Amino acid sequence: MTRAEITGAALVAASACGFATLGIFGTELYAQGFDLPSVLAWRFGGATVLFWIWIVARRRWRIPWRTALTAVAMGAVGYALQSTLYFVAIGRIGVGLTALLLYTYPAFVAMLAWLVYREQPSRRRIAALAITFVGTSLAANPHGPHADWLGLTAGVATGAWYAVYLTVGTRLVSAVDSLTASAYVCLGAMLSFVIASFAGAGLHMPAGAAAAATIAAIVVVATVIPITTLFGGMRRLGTPRAAVLSTLEPLVTVALGAAILHERLGRAEFAGGILIIGALIVLQMPEAPALARADALSVKNR
Repeated sequence: MTRAEITGAALVAASACGFATLGIFGTELYAQGFDLPSVLAWRFGGATVLFWIWIVARRRWRIPWRTALTAVAMGAVGYALQSTLYFVAIGRIGVGLTALLLYTYPAFVAMLAWLVYREQPSRRRIAALAITFVGTSLAANPHGPHADWLGLTAGVATGAWYAVYLTVGTRLVSAVDSLTASAYVCLGAMLSFVIASFAGAGLHMPAGAAAAATIAAIVVVATVIPITTLFGGMRRLGTPRAAVLSTLEPLVTVALGAAILHERLGRAEFAGGILIIGALIVLQMPEAPALARADALSVKNR
C-alpha cells in the first residue's frame, strides 16, 4: 500500500470508531435525563454550527435553492426519522444489537436496486441477501435476551429506512459537495428535533460540566469528525474500499457496548451478527450502479 492508502485506511478506521461511539454517548445523555428530541437536537444543532462555519469559511455554502431545500427536507424528514428509530432501538435493545441491525441497510439497498432500478443481482448478491435474512432472523430473535418487540422492530426498521433514504437521496443531491450536503441535511434534522423538543417537554439543557462534555462528544467525536475523516479516507482509498473498511463500525460498537455498558449478546444474536457482517462485506463491494451510488451518499449523513 502507498502512504496515501495507509493514511486513507487510518482515516476510515478512525471514522468507524467515531460513529461507533454514537450510541454510547446517546445512552449517557439518556441517563442524565435528556429525552430523545433533546439528544438529537443538540447533536444536529452542534454539527450544523460546525459544518456551516466550515462551508462559509470555504465559500461552499452557495448551492441552487431547490437543491438546498431538498437537502434540508431530507434531513428534516428522512434523516430525522432514521435517527429517531436508531435511538428508540438503542434505548430498548442496546447499542450493540442496534448497530448490527442498522447494518442490514446494504441488503435493503440491494433489494431496492433490484425492485426500483431493475438491476438484476448476481448470484453472489442473492446469496448475501439470503445470509443477511438468516442473520437478521437470529439477531432479532423475539425470544432471545433482548425480547423487546418495539426495540427489535425499530432496529430492523432503522436499516430499512436508511436504505430508502440513501436510494432516494442519492438521486436528489448527488451533484453537491459532500460536506456542503451534510451541512444542509444536518440543518434540516436540527430544525425537526428543535421543533419536536419545544412541542413536547422543551429542550433539555445541560445541568453541569458532565452533560456539556457529553454533548460536545456526541457532536464532535460521534458526528463531525467521523464524517470528515471518512471523506478524507474515501479520497485516498476510493468508495469501494472505504465502504468495506467502514464495516468496522458495528464490531467496535458491540465491543464498546460490552466494555462500557456491560451489554451481552445471546448466542443466536452473536451468530446472527457474524452472518450480517459477513454478508455486509460482500454487499459493500460495488457491483450494481445504484448500490455504488448509495454507498457514496451513505457517508454524507451517517
